[in-house]
Amino acid sequence: MKKLFYIAAMALLVSFTACQKDEPFDTQSPDDAPLILKPYNESGTGSFTYKLANPDTPLFDSVTVTPSAYTTINWYLDGQKVFTGTKINMTLPAGNYALRIEVVTEKGLSSHRDGSVVVLPYDSDPYSAAPAAGRHAAPGMTVTLDGQNMSVVARVVISQDVHGENVLKEIEPTFKTDDQLTFTMPELEDGKFFLRLKDTQDRLYGADGIEVHNGSVVLAGFESFAPGDEWVLTGVNLQNVASVKVDGTTITNITATETSVTLIAPEAEVGEHKLSMLNKDGSSVLFITTEGAVSETTTIVSEEKTIWTGPVALDWNADLVKLTADEMSVVPVGSTIFVYYDVPEAEYHAMRITTPWWGEDLVAQIDGMENVPSPYGFTYDDRCKNLVENNGGAMSIVGFGLNINKITFK
Repeated sequence: MKKLFYIAAMALLVSFTACQKDEPFDTQSPDDAPLILKPYNESGTGSFTYKLANPDTPLFDSVTVTPSAYTTINWYLDGQKVFTGTKINMTLPAGNYALRIEVVTEKGLSSHRDGSVVVLPYDSDPYSAAPAAGRHAAPGMTVTLDGQNMSVVARVVISQDVHGENVLKEIEPTFKTDDQLTFTMPELEDGKFFLRLKDTQDRLYGADGIEVHNGSVVLAGFESFAPGDEWVLTGVNLQNVASVKVDGTTITNITATETSVTLIAPEAEVGEHKLSMLNKDGSSVLFITTEGAVSETTTIVSEEKTIWTGPVALDWNADLVKLTADEMSVVPVGSTIFVYYDVPEAEYHAMRITTPWWGEDLVAQIDGMENVPSPYGFTYDDRCKNLVENNGGAMSIVGFGLNINKITFK
């Protein structure tokens, strides 16, 4: 009897297994929330970078998502949708692009993953990379582009699309050398646009992007202030600013130019304070923050005194943070110097605090700065002071893969 029962059970198991193989069933449902399985990075943060060797190397990859049967995949570069589908295969002009992969189900459920695309130029190509803080301009303003092979540029193209096909304006440079050119920003509505460089044979090359502002916009200098010290806020279209307000204190004794507002900072306690500004016509000045453009922001009074503000992207021999003898002269021996920085996606992250000739270091090279909290602080002792004084009174910060935002001391 037991033998007969065993045979029957085995027959039932074989029959069930055979049904499974012949008639597979899908566990995905249109009601499932979408989940991106690939691409990913080893740190598990979901951020990733595609580095392409030249403009002829395609951005080529695929996305794995669940529930795949009910999901649409959209690819965005600098906020513009450039492709819909599982697998992208696209060449791009040289430049640095913010990438977002967005997945949306039939029921409207969505998810996304952010990364970046870096397309390197050919050595012989004209090319200009935007600074870490981006480019900002107002109509009528002179814009300077630093780069390579700029002398062959016949026109600067402002486009609404990545590939420079939907052209808004073409402008002749007002000045150019091999490593720099200038042009006058034409009349355009507010917005972010792509810059392209065109040679005499109408070939287009990458130059990242630019953001146009018709109103008054503050870009830097608003994050903190020192009571009683000169306070400089920089931006575009600031010539009509009439007042600066910190909490309940309104300051009208200011000097306003197209690119800056200068005043003596009011007395205030250490901590956070509300900051706003008005134009002569009563309109609000906007502050460009990490949360977007706002008419009121938070500023801080710190025990620290700021001696340098950026930002500057460290790229070894490209851009260096250079503190002049005048800037360093106010730093007393025994104080702590703080270096504030961001850590973008890069091959590696390193910082070295040295003198202008890269001789003896105040702080030897630190690799793995992505694991070091910002700000980085070090003691400005007698050894550091002597090194600085023996090198013209100046100090430099060099390295790779960091955006240096400001330097303070306490």
